[in-house]
Amino acid sequence: MKKLSNTLSAFAKDKLWPLIKGRLPLVILSTALLITAVMILARPRDVPAPRAERAWIVDVQRVDYRTINPTLELFGSVQSPQDADLSAGIEATVNDVPVRDGETVLEGQLLVVLDDRDATLTLRQRQADILEIEAQSSFADRQIEINRIALEQEKDLLGIAQTRFDRAKELLDLGRLSRSDFENATENLKRAQLSLNRSDLALEESRIRLNERQAQLERAQALHDQAALDVARTRVLAPFDGIVSGIQVSEGDRVRVGDSLMRLQNPSSIEVRTQVPANYVQSINQGLRTEDAITAAVQIDNGTVMGRITRVSGLIREGSGGVDSFIGFNTPPIGLRLGSTVRVLLQLPGETGVVAVTAEAVYGRNRIYKVLNDRMKKVDVQRVGERALEDGSTEVIIRSPELTNSDTIIVTKIANAADGLLVKIAKQDPTSAPVPTASNTRSGE
Repeated sequence: MKKLSNTLSAFAKDKLWPLIKGRLPLVILSTALLITAVMILARPRDVPAPRAERAWIVDVQRVDYRTINPTLELFGSVQSPQDADLSAGIEATVNDVPVRDGETVLEGQLLVVLDDRDATLTLRQRQADILEIEAQSSFADRQIEINRIALEQEKDLLGIAQTRFDRAKELLDLGRLSRSDFENATENLKRAQLSLNRSDLALEESRIRLNERQAQLERAQALHDQAALDVARTRVLAPFDGIVSGIQVSEGDRVRVGDSLMRLQNPSSIEVRTQVPANYVQSINQGLRTEDAITAAVQIDNGTVMGRITRVSGLIREGSGGVDSFIGFNTPPIGLRLGSTVRVLLQLPGETGVVAVTAEAVYGRNRIYKVLNDRMKKVDVQRVGERALEDGSTEVIIRSPELTNSDTIIVTKIANAADGLLVKIAKQDPTSAPVPTASNTRSGE
């Protein structure tokens, strides 16, 4: 044993030590790394603490079904049904324009005076034509009377000739009359018949001639009336009360038929024309049929004026997607300028069984969330319309069979909203109902 030990010692001294001595730094570094690894693996492991689920702080609103009037924000143009573009009715020279742009005129007031000399001469010619045709008609009427008397006389002569012919025939049969005398009686009868036919034809001809004269008189009278109308058109009068604008002519101008003279607008009959989306037209028509006034607030420079929809167009203009509606006023509003564009807020007929929520409560077009067991629960809703508030904000009007008066709607917008998200109500009104749980909601929610 001792001998073996000595042998090993000699081997280590002669063989191993020179080998280790050359790699001593590497051996020391490897040994240190090995000890460090052993210590790391041998240390006790710490158990991480469980992470708490985040709760999103939200504001809520209790469901309260009621009747609400939706509002509709639109833009309209101010116009007047009495907006006339006055034009020349004849070709003539302008003699006078007694009004100025912006002047207020009354119905029947003189606006433009045209030269009436040509029209007056034409009228005199038409009057002469009428007198001539009336004289011809009187002559034709007298001719009818003469021909009628002549026809009666020819009938009497024919009767006499017929009596003589019958008597001559009897005598000829008895042998008391010569053949020559009988032929004379026959000739007289034929002549009387021809004369009667001529008289009848003359009477009929005189009646036709009288009808022709009457037709000519009607035509001449129409031309006379046309000429008289042209004379009247030389004086352009205001068709209604209004304000003059856009005068296009001055004294000395030559105008033709249809040339624009000026524009006349009546501010007393002012109205606003606005285009209502097609999906609201049925509701508006229903309100008009039931005489339920559909009020409209029209914004102007110095505030708001109230009006109401008076009628709805029966035509949808191509490419518009809406129907023109007209807003009238009980009294002419001050501050509405013709041709201007104004903001209109329509109050539509009331919708029953609906809830008004803030715009932040609605996701997409038809989705909201309610609180159920402190978590978000998705609810599909029907979007009925909107309602504008006095502070300028807008509420969305909704209804859904999945909501009851015991439900609470989340009105805070959450970016990653989803079913089952944990929420915490920021403020809870002590008088309001508690947040619903699974035990006080309807089955299936």
